[in-house]
Amino acid sequence: MRTEWEAGVRDVSRVAAVKRSGLVGMGPEAALDSLLELAVVLTGAPRACISLVDAERTTALSSVGFPQDSPLSAPNPFSLCRFVVSARQPLVVSDTRRDPRTAGDAAIDAFDAAAWAGYAIEDPDGAVLGTLCVMDVVPHVWTARDLLVLSTLARAVSTEIALRQTRDQLRATQWEIEALRAAGTG
Repeated sequence: MRTEWEAGVRDVSRVAAVKRSGLVGMGPEAALDSLLELAVVLTGAPRACISLVDAERTTALSSVGFPQDSPLSAPNPFSLCRFVVSARQPLVVSDTRRDPRTAGDAAIDAFDAAAWAGYAIEDPDGAVLGTLCVMDVVPHVWTARDLLVLSTLARAVSTEIALRQTRDQLRATQWEIEALRAAGTG
């Protein structure tokens, strides 16, 4: 039996967009870490993460404030990111253990997430690739300023992804042109 979030997370075109993004298997990136450091400082949350969500797993592309032994990847049922990806809407929860949307969710204990706020990260075509989220180990009332910060930073991450994809496409085109020139002069 499928749960209500699975259809959105496993959407074939969305999963294909995740694969096309070039983010799968990407290591830590200073630009992404800097955006997360801003999220932590500006919201007061001790942890922040940029996650990529494929059909089965949620994988951290970048994270700040987590213990050294924290897993970088988890099955989707252990990630609150699945709700953002499926609904294509932010999820903001001040007390995950009491909120009816998240109470009893496996992700809460897996990541000691007493409070969680996440926004979608999108590719240039609008496909949701994952989330930028912050979490606290105690209940945390998210202010309007916090939500503006998170929304803005999620758009910045989406823009960074678009810039990387454009750069990679330009490099591929340059290589093709160089190969055509070399073949024509050889």
